[in-house]
Amino acid sequence: MRARPPERSGALVSIRSAEPRDVKALVAMCDALNAYSGLPTGRLDPKAYRSALFGKDAFLFAEIAEAEIYDRARPRAAGYVLAHDAFTTDFGERGMYIVDLYVEEEWRRAGVGRRLVEAAAARAKARGGTHLWWASMPGNYAARRFYDSLGASDERIHSHAVFGKAFERLAEGGGRRRNGRAR
Repeated sequence: MRARPPERSGALVSIRSAEPRDVKALVAMCDALNAYSGLPTGRLDPKAYRSALFGKDAFLFAEIAEAEIYDRARPRAAGYVLAHDAFTTDFGERGMYIVDLYVEEEWRRAGVGRRLVEAAAARAKARGGTHLWWASMPGNYAARRFYDSLGASDERIHSHAVFGKAFERLAEGGGRRRNGRAR
């Protein structure tokens, strides 16, 4: 049995919508998730996050779990969920796609992840959504057990992504065609 870290006792964890002042902590936690997932770190741009979350054309939502510890002057971030609007053609319904869910290690198994997903679900519902959808790394069995406890179905799909030069080539090709005709 894992012992609870001493600072967790007497702590109050609250969930709130991210604010511009949270960008630095949010980027640090995103980098920590990248490290945990075996992805490169140190390449995230806080300005891009600020724009995606709070800019004129913002499209991303973030909820922050904040721990208020009785002997500390300031609350500190304990986790986050990042999401954006989505649509499923399976049912023809609006929903929300969870891009990231991350809980600092010392706060795992304390209900923080569940509360973050609940906050994302509440936001989706308030925006007319009927579902949440997300993907997880194949070997992250702890996360998959957690998602199962939420009632999530484990869909048999493969995720695909196009980045860098491959993305640029596709974008260039799409820019040359309109209405099925070459420009």
